[in-house]
Amino acid sequence: MKCSICSKEIQGDEHNALPIAVEPCCSTCNDNVVIPMRIYNLGNNTKEALLMSPDFKLKIIKPKADKFTLKELQDLVEGYIEYYPTSNKNYNIIVNEEGLLMRLSLNKISSSVFGIHAVGNVLIVPKKLIR
Repeated sequence: MKCSICSKEIQGDEHNALPIAVEPCCSTCNDNVVIPMRIYNLGNNTKEALLMSPDFKLKIIKPKADKFTLKELQDLVEGYIEYYPTSNKNYNIIVNEEGLLMRLSLNKISSSVFGIHAVGNVLIVPKKLIR
């Protein structure tokens, strides 16, 4: 059986992939994607951001001070930032503005989970955390 997240053959245990996917996932995706997403969903998320990388990893990020600086955001998306269009009133979605020019990899997690079709790192930040 193939992992519902990374599409690789599952070696060993299968894991419940919710809230990322309905079908089972592999241990690696469970550790790197599903569990961080569940932890992020538990909090009220007003003091932390969620970084999704194209190599099937999610990471919860806190700003160095009370809010993220431009430099921090640029470092997280590895380039100039661009706000991804969204109607969400609580979160900003930030991507690398030159991601396509740089030929960055498609971020399959952001596409399948959030419907954000972007390349490179995708950052979901509560609006209150941006200067």
